[in-house]
Amino acid sequence: MKCPPQRTAVLVIDMQNDFCSPAGAMATLGADVGVNADLARRLPGFLDPARAAGCLVVWVRQAAHDQLVSPARRARAEAMGRSPLSVCAAGSWGAELADGLRPAPGDCHLEKTRYSAFVGTPLHNLLRAHERDHVVVVGTAANVCVDSTVREAYMADLAVTLPTDMVGWTRPDLAEPAIRNLGFYFCETTTSAELLSGWSAEARAT
Repeated sequence: MKCPPQRTAVLVIDMQNDFCSPAGAMATLGADVGVNADLARRLPGFLDPARAAGCLVVWVRQAAHDQLVSPARRARAEAMGRSPLSVCAAGSWGAELADGLRPAPGDCHLEKTRYSAFVGTPLHNLLRAHERDHVVVVGTAANVCVDSTVREAYMADLAVTLPTDMVGWTRPDLAEPAIRNLGFYFCETTTSAELLSGWSAEARAT
C-alpha cells in the first residue's frame, strides 16, 4: 500500500490511565495492563517521526457518560462484572491520557462513547477536512476499540494500516486472533519501523 504521510492520519485509540496504568480501573478489576503500559512508553517514539513526516495525529479518548449508557450497554457491562461507568468516566483521572503521552500543537482530539472512533463523533468530517484518506490505527485494545475502528474505517472506503507493534491489549487470547482477522479482511498489517522507513524513503526521493 502506497499512502504518503500527507494523506495519512494516525488514530491513537484509548491510551488512557484506566487502560494503561497499574492504578487504573482495568488493573483494579484484575486485568494485566502490562502490554498497554509498555505501549504508552514506546508510542512517542513512533508519533514524533510520524508527525515530522507529515501525518496528522488524532487522539481518540473513551468517555463514559451516565446519560449515554443504554440498557443494552449497561447489561453488557454488568455481565462483565462492572459498572458501565467504572472505566474512563467522563472527567475522571482514568479518562486522561496515560502518563508520558503529550499531544503536540496541531494534533486533533476526539471523545467517543462507543468502541468505534467513528460512531457518534465527527471523525469522518475531520479526515475530509484535512484531506486524509489513509488511517494508521494504534492504541488499545486490539480486539475491542482498535478492532471496531479498523472495521469502520474500511467500511468507509478508507485505506487502513495496522502496525501490530503499536497495538495493546489485556487479553492476548482475544487480541492475537483479532489482529490476524483484521489483517486478512480489513487492513494491511505491518510494523512501525516499516512504516517510518517507507515515509523516510519517500521524503528522500522528493
